[in-house]
Amino acid sequence: MTTRLISVIFVFNIAIVCNALATEDLEARSLADMSVDERRAIMQLATRYDSCIYAQAMAKVGEVADIRHAADFAMSKCQPQLLELESGISAMGFGLNYARAFAKRTRNRAARKILPELVVRRTGG
Repeated sequence: MTTRLISVIFVFNIAIVCNALATEDLEARSLADMSVDERRAIMQLATRYDSCIYAQAMAKVGEVADIRHAADFAMSKCQPQLLELESGISAMGFGLNYARAFAKRTRNRAARKILPELVVRRTGG
């Protein structure tokens, strides 16, 4: 009986979450409605994050034995800028799912870009 009750509660909670996500997506603006100024603002926020990653990683690369530690340090130090990017997109009325996906792509791209830069810095190239 207890297991069945827990299963019913679990399924009910999943239904509530799915409904909330579906409602959020229905209320979100279409990306096709994004203005040039909004695109520019989003790209400025993304550039601010990229610049933070570069500055933090380059400052740390001389202090650590492994360049990946410098990249990890930069990623953690620049988390507030990434959250600012995500909240900025959401504040424009675009879906939270889109904002999170864009922020994730931006974070992954920054990680892929910084590692070769750190190698060059470390080897003196």
